Amino acid sequence: MKIFQRKQFWVITTVICILGYVVSCTKKDQVIINSAAAGSSLTLTTVKTGTAPVIDGIIDPAWSIAPKLQVTPQVPDPGNGTFEGYIGLSYNVTLQSMYDANYIYFLVQWNDPDESLLNTPVAYEPATQSWVRQASNYVFDINGNIASIPFNEDKFGFQWNIGNSIALFQSLSCYATCHLNTATQSISSTGALITTQPGAGGNHYTNGPEEKADLWHIHLMQDQAYGFADDDYIDWSGGQINTNGRHSDGALITSTTAGVPTYSKVPGSVTNTQTLTVTGASTTVTVPAWVVKGQSNAYALLTPNITPGVKVTALTGVTAEDGTTPALMVTAVDAAGVLTLSDGTIIDPTASTNYNVVTDANGNITGVGPNAIPGLIMQKYQGGRSDIPFKAIYKGSGWVLELKRALTTSDVAIKQDVDFGPLTDVNFGIAVFNKANTAHAIMPGLTLHFQK
Repeated sequence: MKIFQRKQFWVITTVICILGYVVSCTKKDQVIINSAAAGSSLTLTTVKTGTAPVIDGIIDPAWSIAPKLQVTPQVPDPGNGTFEGYIGLSYNVTLQSMYDANYIYFLVQWNDPDESLLNTPVAYEPATQSWVRQASNYVFDINGNIASIPFNEDKFGFQWNIGNSIALFQSLSCYATCHLNTATQSISSTGALITTQPGAGGNHYTNGPEEKADLWHIHLMQDQAYGFADDDYIDWSGGQINTNGRHSDGALITSTTAGVPTYSKVPGSVTNTQTLTVTGASTTVTVPAWVVKGQSNAYALLTPNITPGVKVTALTGVTAEDGTTPALMVTAVDAAGVLTLSDGTIIDPTASTNYNVVTDANGNITGVGPNAIPGLIMQKYQGGRSDIPFKAIYKGSGWVLELKRALTTSDVAIKQDVDFGPLTDVNFGIAVFNKANTAHAIMPGLTLHFQK
């Protein structure tokens, strides 16, 4: 949910920073605007129910009592190349909600022309005889033409203002935590002013240490492996700009150096690549770490290992998505990209095109072969990161998503979750990701109202 800055204010801020000889501008110097959200009052009314819906992606009769809120989020153009390739896309979203003494339930439906489940698969590129984890967003050549389609899954997101802590959230909603990367200034050892230009894109973070947001990031492929949405939170990350303030629930500050916090790790996804030395050579290359022999049209691998931050080569019990078919570790690679597995067998990507990227006549990547190797290995979320059971089903022209969460979780006390327990109005925003890593259609300015 990215935003842009008021240019004239940024110029003034930059001058102030230069005159003050500061190391860098603070987050409070960043001015964020969103005229579309200001003054909006779209309300989702959640009604009390005596019949809890089954969280299975099938719409129960119980949902008939819940009013519908229909909105049309659209992908904005925040600049800085942030959402290039997706700008202007929009989706028709219908939201419904119910609650009982213990839980709040949500039913979400939206249109999507195709089901996208691939997430950065590892495929063989014959031109370079190499294995490459494919891009998660569009790739463009120097002329602005698409060089590769994105390889990412469909997702849906909610963002909530924790305890009304974010001052701008009521007027800006989810835009209040989103910032484009900006230029920074520092002083060299000789006293010279150094300006560092920003990279493309931006980051989530809040504007002060007292501000926190609850982020539900629902991956419609990888999170369905274990049935829990990715429950995260957003803070100001020590006040450093151009820094990611998004953290998984359960991640805590373990130390602070010069005002910059270090956060603990929690179980999540592990990238399925490793670096090996080419057999008979001194060069190193990137190759898959784990492979299920003969597997086709696969999206992810699973592991029972829940060690936070574990190296991919230290994982154990890696399987296919069925949880039983074992994966084998890649132990060697030759100059042509032929892989040797831990049982001594090989995968020769030159023997067929099944492991290859698919290209058009101009060499642009348009897909991958059926045996492309999953780019992610999923650990099961633990603790507060697993507070949101869900199920989503693609219905041919769009998605049906059901989820629930306890009205009050244990993470409310440490301000990593929004508290629905008081049954009072809560401001929120939603996001739709269509085959995208970061680009998303945004609907800010929403309010959840409890009908009592």
